[in-house]
Amino acid sequence: MIDVILPELPERELALLSEEAPQPSGPRLAGRVVLGGPVAAPVTADLVGPDPELLDFLRTEADNAVYHLLHLSVTCARDAPDPALHSVNLDLSLTAEPVRRGTAAFQPVAWSMTPHQLTAGVTAPAPAAHLGPRLGFQDGAGTAYGERVCLEARRELRSDPGWEIRHTSGARIGGTYRLAMVVRAPRGAVSRAAVAVGATVREGHTLHRFREELEEPLHLAALQ
Repeated sequence: MIDVILPELPERELALLSEEAPQPSGPRLAGRVVLGGPVAAPVTADLVGPDPELLDFLRTEADNAVYHLLHLSVTCARDAPDPALHSVNLDLSLTAEPVRRGTAAFQPVAWSMTPHQLTAGVTAPAPAAHLGPRLGFQDGAGTAYGERVCLEARRELRSDPGWEIRHTSGARIGGTYRLAMVVRAPRGAVSRAAVAVGATVREGHTLHRFREELEEPLHLAALQ
């Protein structure tokens, strides 16, 4: 196992426009959610070198696939006016295009994600993530029976992964949530990660939905 230090991330304040048409006169979410990243770095032999098993795994995969560490964060205002955030979703779309015409390329997938689940409010960003066998994140203890999950990784091992943050009776959405992913992508292709953030607020029995997509996808790599 190796420790991966989570880097400082450039942040941007999201406008999060309503998905309703026409635009409602109700709640506005501008300024209530800040996105950190995305930032990506290749998983190299130097990175995994301290763990012989991880180094062997990377070498075994070298002819067909490359791996990237993808880092993001979501910061939600704690002192925002009501209505409170009911949920926040961070969604990614992973794609790959061959460098050479006529060459097939499989689509990248979220090989591993962290955190898988959280059951309490996050008070501070974790300083590091832990990569175990086959480049899988090690989250530690699982969820106990009956606990309400306030953050959950979604659609691991697919090209449309993401995380959902949920308001629960024991954890109001607020503070910074650090997120990381190992992406498995085809060697010899240009891979990208498009990012979108959605949020909902509830007024009475009405759920209002908001969303923003980053204009430019993150370029992962073009490896020969």
